[in-house]
Amino acid sequence: MAKKKLTLSVEGDLLDEVKGIAAIRGRSLSSIIEEYLEYLVFERWAEALGKELGLGDLEPTTESEIPGSRPKGLDAAAAVRESRERRVENIAGS
Repeated sequence: MAKKKLTLSVEGDLLDEVKGIAAIRGRSLSSIIEEYLEYLVFERWAEALGKELGLGDLEPTTESEIPGSRPKGLDAAAAVRESRERRVENIAGS
């Protein structure tokens, strides 16, 4: 996908600090901003998928919370397969 130019207005002190962080990490400011934007899109997608699958809030924070947050008896593979099939049907019907 082609990149597009983006102009931002940011507080000077914040920009200076982030530029320093980017330099320490050996990254560009653009790559950091792009990564954050990708995170926002993924987060929105994950929330929508969680609602669609009836999983509720998807915010486990530790490895031990992950299995505990899953509904009992849910076959995740079957749920994902069913979700994909519905999307294919919706696209085909459009």
